[in-house]
Amino acid sequence: MSLAPYVPLIVHGVMVTIAAWLIAGFFSLLVGTILGVLISRRLALRKLSIFIRIYVFIAKGIPAYVHILIAYFVIPALFGFKISGFVAATGALAFCSSGYVAEIIRAGINAIPRGQWDACMVLGYPLYHALRRVMLPQLFKAILPALFGEFEQLLKSTSLLATIGVTELTRTGMNIISRELNPLPVYLMIACIYLFFSAILHVLLIYSERKTIHGNR
Repeated sequence: MSLAPYVPLIVHGVMVTIAAWLIAGFFSLLVGTILGVLISRRLALRKLSIFIRIYVFIAKGIPAYVHILIAYFVIPALFGFKISGFVAATGALAFCSSGYVAEIIRAGINAIPRGQWDACMVLGYPLYHALRRVMLPQLFKAILPALFGEFEQLLKSTSLLATIGVTELTRTGMNIISRELNPLPVYLMIACIYLFFSAILHVLLIYSERKTIHGNR
Protein backbone atom coordinates (compact mmCIF):
# COMPACT_ATOMS: atom_id res chain seq x y z
CA MET A 1 0.00 0.00 0.00
CA SER A 2 1.30 3.45 -0.95
CA LEU A 3 0.45 6.50 1.16
CA ALA A 4 1.58 8.90 -1.59
CA PRO A 5 -1.97 9.67 -2.86
CA TYR A 6 -2.97 10.66 0.67
CA VAL A 7 -0.09 13.06 1.36
CA PRO A 8 -2.30 16.20 1.05
CA LEU A 9 -4.78 14.71 3.54
CA ILE A 10 -1.98 13.74 5.91
CA VAL A 11 -0.43 17.21 5.71
CA HIS A 12 -3.81 18.76 6.45
CA GLY A 13 -4.24 16.44 9.44
CA VAL A 14 -0.79 17.36 10.74
CA MET A 15 -1.54 21.08 10.40
CA VAL A 16 -4.81 20.72 12.32
CA THR A 17 -2.98 18.79 15.04
CA ILE A 18 -0.28 21.47 15.31
CA ALA A 19 -2.86 24.27 15.35
CA ALA A 20 -4.88 22.62 18.13
CA TRP A 21 -1.72 21.96 20.13
CA LEU A 22 -0.33 25.49 19.81
CA ILE A 23 -3.64 27.19 20.61
CA ALA A 24 -4.39 24.93 23.57
CA GLY A 25 -0.79 25.24 24.77
CA PHE A 26 -0.82 29.03 24.60
CA PHE A 27 -4.02 29.40 26.61
CA SER A 28 -3.09 26.69 29.11
CA LEU A 29 0.26 28.40 29.77
CA LEU A 30 -1.36 31.84 30.05
CA VAL A 31 -4.23 30.80 32.31
CA GLY A 32 -2.17 28.26 34.24
CA THR A 33 0.56 30.80 35.01
CA ILE A 34 -1.93 33.35 36.31
CA LEU A 35 -3.75 30.79 38.44
CA GLY A 36 -0.53 29.24 39.71
CA VAL A 37 0.75 32.62 40.83
CA LEU A 38 -2.54 33.45 42.56
CA ILE A 39 -2.62 30.23 44.59
CA SER A 40 1.06 30.24 45.51
CA ARG A 41 1.87 30.40 49.19
CA ARG A 42 3.19 33.94 48.97
CA LEU A 43 0.21 35.44 47.13
CA ALA A 44 -2.75 33.27 48.05
CA LEU A 45 -5.94 35.23 48.73
CA ARG A 46 -8.16 33.00 50.79
CA LYS A 47 -11.53 33.53 49.09
CA LEU A 48 -10.11 33.72 45.57
CA SER A 49 -7.82 30.74 46.05
CA ILE A 50 -10.80 28.55 46.99
CA PHE A 51 -12.42 29.15 43.60
CA ILE A 52 -9.11 28.68 41.79
CA ARG A 53 -8.46 25.39 43.59
CA ILE A 54 -11.93 24.19 42.59
CA TYR A 55 -11.09 25.12 38.98
CA VAL A 56 -7.79 23.22 39.17
CA PHE A 57 -9.47 20.23 40.83
CA ILE A 58 -12.09 19.98 38.07
CA ALA A 59 -9.52 20.54 35.30
CA LYS A 60 -7.25 17.80 36.64
CA GLY A 61 -9.88 15.45 38.03
CA ILE A 62 -11.83 14.82 34.82
CA PRO A 63 -10.16 13.03 31.88
CA ALA A 64 -9.44 15.14 28.82
CA TYR A 65 -11.71 12.91 26.75
CA VAL A 66 -14.67 13.65 29.02
CA HIS A 67 -13.83 17.38 28.98
CA ILE A 68 -14.05 17.28 25.18
CA LEU A 69 -17.40 15.50 25.21
CA ILE A 70 -18.80 18.00 27.72
CA ALA A 71 -17.52 20.96 25.69
CA TYR A 72 -18.91 19.62 22.42
CA PHE A 73 -22.21 18.05 23.47
CA VAL A 74 -23.28 19.17 26.95
CA ILE A 75 -22.44 22.89 27.14
CA PRO A 76 -23.97 23.81 23.71
CA ALA A 77 -27.11 21.83 24.61
CA LEU A 78 -27.42 23.60 27.97
CA PHE A 79 -26.93 27.12 26.62
CA GLY A 80 -28.49 26.70 23.19
CA PHE A 81 -25.63 27.48 20.80
CA LYS A 82 -23.53 25.61 18.27
CA ILE A 83 -19.78 25.20 18.42
CA SER A 84 -17.32 23.58 16.04
CA GLY A 85 -15.56 20.42 17.07
CA PHE A 86 -12.17 22.07 16.73
CA VAL A 87 -13.05 24.99 19.01
CA ALA A 88 -14.75 22.76 21.59
CA ALA A 89 -11.93 20.23 21.73
CA THR A 90 -9.15 22.81 21.74
CA GLY A 91 -10.84 24.77 24.50
CA ALA A 92 -11.37 21.61 26.52
CA LEU A 93 -7.71 20.61 26.17
CA ALA A 94 -6.60 24.11 27.19
CA PHE A 95 -8.87 23.98 30.24
CA CYS A 96 -7.61 20.55 31.24
CA SER A 97 -3.94 21.40 30.71
CA SER A 98 -4.19 24.75 32.52
CA GLY A 99 -4.92 22.90 35.75
CA TYR A 100 -1.64 20.99 35.50
CA VAL A 101 0.29 24.10 34.50
CA ALA A 102 -1.16 25.96 37.49
CA GLU A 103 0.11 23.27 39.84
CA ILE A 104 3.56 23.33 38.22
CA ILE A 105 3.77 27.12 38.55
CA ARG A 106 2.48 27.04 42.13
CA ALA A 107 5.03 24.43 43.17
CA GLY A 108 7.82 26.37 41.46
CA ILE A 109 6.97 29.62 43.20
CA ASN A 110 6.63 27.91 46.56
CA ALA A 111 10.11 26.43 46.09
CA ILE A 112 11.74 29.88 45.79
CA PRO A 113 13.58 30.63 49.06
CA ARG A 114 11.82 33.10 51.33
CA GLY A 115 15.04 35.13 51.50
CA GLN A 116 14.63 36.20 47.88
CA TRP A 117 11.18 37.59 48.58
CA ASP A 118 12.48 39.41 51.64
CA ALA A 119 15.37 40.85 49.61
CA CYS A 120 12.94 42.20 47.01
CA MET A 121 10.83 43.81 49.72
CA VAL A 122 13.93 45.39 51.31
CA LEU A 123 14.94 46.81 47.92
CA GLY A 124 11.51 48.35 47.57
CA TYR A 125 10.22 46.13 44.77
CA PRO A 126 6.41 46.06 44.59
CA LEU A 127 5.05 42.52 44.51
CA TYR A 128 4.26 42.71 40.78
CA HIS A 129 7.79 43.81 39.87
CA ALA A 130 9.33 41.21 42.18
CA LEU A 131 7.36 38.53 40.36
CA ARG A 132 8.02 39.80 36.84
CA ARG A 133 11.68 40.72 37.17
CA VAL A 134 13.03 38.31 39.77
CA MET A 135 10.81 35.33 40.49
CA LEU A 136 9.22 34.31 37.18
CA PRO A 137 12.47 34.32 35.11
CA GLN A 138 14.22 31.93 37.48
CA LEU A 139 10.98 30.00 38.02
CA PHE A 140 10.61 29.08 34.36
CA LYS A 141 14.23 27.91 34.26
CA ALA A 142 13.55 25.55 37.17
CA ILE A 143 10.29 24.11 35.86
CA LEU A 144 11.23 23.73 32.18
CA PRO A 145 11.29 19.89 32.28
CA ALA A 146 7.86 19.75 33.92
CA LEU A 147 6.38 22.24 31.45
CA PHE A 148 7.85 20.46 28.45
CA GLY A 149 6.46 17.20 29.81
CA GLU A 150 3.00 18.71 30.13
CA PHE A 151 3.09 20.15 26.60
CA GLU A 152 4.30 16.83 25.21
CA GLN A 153 1.32 15.17 26.88
CA LEU A 154 -0.92 17.89 25.44
CA LEU A 155 0.43 17.10 21.96
CA LYS A 156 -0.57 13.45 22.36
CA SER A 157 -3.98 14.47 23.71
CA THR A 158 -4.79 16.21 20.41
CA SER A 159 -5.49 12.72 19.05
CA LEU A 160 -8.70 12.85 21.12
CA LEU A 161 -10.09 15.39 18.64
CA ALA A 162 -10.73 12.40 16.38
CA THR A 163 -13.49 11.21 18.72
CA ILE A 164 -15.76 14.12 17.73
CA GLY A 165 -14.91 14.02 14.03
CA VAL A 166 -12.17 16.66 13.80
CA THR A 167 -9.86 15.65 10.94
CA GLU A 168 -6.56 15.95 12.77
CA LEU A 169 -3.78 13.43 12.22
CA THR A 170 -5.39 10.43 13.91
CA ARG A 171 -8.79 10.96 12.30
CA THR A 172 -7.13 11.38 8.92
CA GLY A 173 -5.43 8.03 9.44
CA MET A 174 -8.76 6.42 10.37
CA ASN A 175 -10.33 7.78 7.19
CA ILE A 176 -7.48 6.37 5.07
CA ILE A 177 -7.83 2.98 6.77
CA SER A 178 -11.57 2.92 6.04
CA ARG A 179 -10.74 3.28 2.34
CA GLU A 180 -7.70 1.01 2.08
CA LEU A 181 -8.53 -1.55 4.81
CA ASN A 182 -4.83 -1.78 5.67
CA PRO A 183 -4.21 -0.28 9.11
CA LEU A 184 -0.58 -1.30 9.71
CA PRO A 185 1.28 1.25 7.49
CA VAL A 186 -1.15 4.02 8.44
CA TYR A 187 -0.80 3.56 12.20
CA LEU A 188 2.97 3.24 11.84
CA MET A 189 3.00 6.51 9.93
CA ILE A 190 0.93 8.23 12.64
CA ALA A 191 3.20 6.87 15.38
CA CYS A 192 6.31 8.08 13.56
CA ILE A 193 4.88 11.58 13.13
CA TYR A 194 4.08 11.86 16.84
CA LEU A 195 7.56 10.54 17.68
CA PHE A 196 9.05 13.15 15.38
CA PHE A 197 7.27 15.97 17.20
CA SER A 198 8.23 14.51 20.57
CA ALA A 199 11.86 14.37 19.44
CA ILE A 200 11.71 18.05 18.50
CA LEU A 201 10.38 18.89 21.95
CA HIS A 202 13.18 16.90 23.61
CA VAL A 203 15.79 18.69 21.52
CA LEU A 204 14.29 22.05 22.45
CA LEU A 205 14.32 21.07 26.12
CA ILE A 206 17.98 20.04 25.99
CA TYR A 207 18.87 23.26 24.15
CA SER A 208 16.95 25.39 26.67
CA GLU A 209 18.57 23.66 29.63
CA ARG A 210 22.07 24.07 28.18
CA LYS A 211 21.40 27.71 27.39
CA THR A 212 20.18 28.21 30.95
CA ILE A 213 23.29 26.57 32.40
CA HIS A 214 25.62 28.69 30.26
CA GLY A 215 23.60 31.80 31.07
CA ASN A 216 24.05 31.22 34.80
CA ARG A 217 27.85 31.04 34.57
